[in-house]
Amino acid sequence: MSVTTIRAAIATRLASITGLAAYTHVPTNPAVPCAIVRPTETDYDLTIANGGDIQRYEILLLATSAGTPWDVAQASIDAYLDRSGASSVRAALQGDVTLGSTASTCRLTGWRDYGTLAYGGVEYFGVRFSLEVWAI
Repeated sequence: MSVTTIRAAIATRLASITGLAAYTHVPTNPAVPCAIVRPTETDYDLTIANGGDIQRYEILLLATSAGTPWDVAQASIDAYLDRSGASSVRAALQGDVTLGSTASTCRLTGWRDYGTLAYGGVEYFGVRFSLEVWAI
């Protein structure tokens, strides 16, 4: 499956989180809270005879602007990090690991860079997630 198709399927799963905008492209002025999906790398032909690929994606989650008090920003980020719940990124992706039948499976491998993140010359509070997708 193409990177474009899988990226759109990831954004669709993320958009199932109420109030979270999900972008498949790099927005000039993102509306927070939002998730920006971007491919980072691919390992081709992991099985014999031109088999499956593993595609890796970064999900940049921008929760609030940096002017938000830290305790409020932290509370808004934490809900996205939970293993389950209405705002959980992991739960949204686990809701359909085939990403609408565009992949064999996917796995959120973790998160990093919790805190202040610069994006487009503006500072936000957010976090970066890492996602592996076993492409069909």
